[in-house]
Amino acid sequence: MKTFGMMALCALMVGAVAAPATAGEETASGTVTYVPMEVETMEMADGSMMQRSHIKGIVLVDDASSSIHLSSQDCFGTTVVAADGAATGNGYCDGVDADGDLWWIWWHNSPDKNVWGFMGGTGKFMGVKGGGTTIPLVQKADGSSVVAWDGTWTMP
Repeated sequence: MKTFGMMALCALMVGAVAAPATAGEETASGTVTYVPMEVETMEMADGSMMQRSHIKGIVLVDDASSSIHLSSQDCFGTTVVAADGAATGNGYCDGVDADGDLWWIWWHNSPDKNVWGFMGGTGKFMGVKGGGTTIPLVQKADGSSVVAWDGTWTMP
C-alpha cells in the first residue's frame, strides 16, 4: 500500500531566509528529508485507511546560522485517508540541534492546511514559541520524503 506521506507533511517545515526580525525572533525556511522507521496501516470501519508512522529526518535551513539548522528529528503521528483520498493527520516531533539542545513541535495536516508549532524545549529552546507551514515536495515509493517548511519563532 502506498505511503500517504503523512509524516512527510509534518514537522517542520519555501519562502523566507533565516534572519532575526527582532531580538529573539527568528524567521526561517528550508527543507527536511525524512526516512520511515516504522509504518502501520489498517482499514477503518468506514472504509478509510489509518496510518501510524515513525520517521527520522534532518532539518536544513536556507541560512546555516539558524538555531535549528542540521537538527535531527524523530516524528510520530497518525493520518486518516478517507475513501475520496483526503488525508488528515496529527503528530509531534522532537528535534536535537548541533549543541544538543532539544525542541518539540506538534503538527497538523489536512486538505486545507499543513501547520506546525513549537511546544517547548531545553537549553536555548526552553520557552520557545511560534510555528509555521509545510509543503510536501517529494514522496518516494520507499516512503522517504522531502518537505519544504517556513516559520517564525521567538527564542527566550
